[in-house]
Amino acid sequence: MSPSRIVPVLLLGALALAALSYHFMGKTNETFDGVIVQNLMTYEFYPNATDCNYRGTPYVLLPDPRFQEVVVRRISPEDFDHDDRLFHGVWRAKVNGNLSHFGWFKYRKTYWRELSVNYVVDAVALSCGSER
Repeated sequence: MSPSRIVPVLLLGALALAALSYHFMGKTNETFDGVIVQNLMTYEFYPNATDCNYRGTPYVLLPDPRFQEVVVRRISPEDFDHDDRLFHGVWRAKVNGNLSHFGWFKYRKTYWRELSVNYVVDAVALSCGSER
């Protein structure tokens, strides 16, 4: 390969590496739109999902102190008869938070990223029932 071709190829490779590293960096104080899924005591966030047909790789969601008040509905006496209502839930939400860098997070390193919530912009409960 001639030197006149090597330089553009190296520059293109450097540009691709810079773009890839920017994608894997964390983001601070961003607004994310998607679906929050509660499974027992873990919250997962599926970015860009709009309904019960969420797919893809979720982020582990780290709630802020007011998260329970804003997103999770109040527990009623009937919920104690249905364990699934206490430990499972799905919400369509828009949250402001900090997205971690690309890595291994949470229990047994099962998540690629963490989303630490600063505050909840909007949240609506979804009743997914038998759809999932």
